[in-house]
Amino acid sequence: MTSSDFYLQATALPLLQGISAEHILQMQERKAMRIVSMEPEEGDIIQEGQHCRTLTMLMEGTLACTTQGEGWTLVEEVHAPAIIEEEALWSLSQRYNHTYRPISEGRLLVIDRHHVMQTMLHNEVFRINMLTRMSTRLERTYLCGQLHPTTSIPQKIERFLLSIASTQTWPKRLHIKMTTLAEIVGETRLQVSRALRQMEDEGHISLTREKITFLER
Repeated sequence: MTSSDFYLQATALPLLQGISAEHILQMQERKAMRIVSMEPEEGDIIQEGQHCRTLTMLMEGTLACTTQGEGWTLVEEVHAPAIIEEEALWSLSQRYNHTYRPISEGRLLVIDRHHVMQTMLHNEVFRINMLTRMSTRLERTYLCGQLHPTTSIPQKIERFLLSIASTQTWPKRLHIKMTTLAEIVGETRLQVSRALRQMEDEGHISLTREKITFLER
């Protein structure tokens, strides 16, 4: 695959759909975008709290997305093609909320913030795509807050997972102590332990020491 072909793959991403191949290639010629290779051995490529200066698109490979909370760590997978926290470009802090590490070989397509701003100002399709994605994210957050009250401990555990998850992919690995999870869902440690065993028996999760793996639904 030539570099031009690789750049043109980006037009399939939801954020860039409708933008002409000519425009993408012009950005390539101006060196407004670049290809970055990634290897699992290199460790974190983006860290939580890091200032966001680029629009980063995962075009090939898989990343581990890690979210840290008080007493827990959630690890999810991000599969290509995907855009990495584009909202960080426009937030007040302009910082990433998660840490990303390659778990396979792959390639990223990176566009500097200045060129993203220029594209947004002069390309109506890009503006519409951006607003649509942000509106969808806000709608999902709103609907999550409107869910019916939970009536069982497994439902409380799943609701907590959904509240901290950042991707739609499975499995999700939650590193957490039983006592911490019990405090979060407002139940006793024994009740939470029984609920987790029930969920494991039903094939929803896999349990190891201080780790819950939520399996694909």
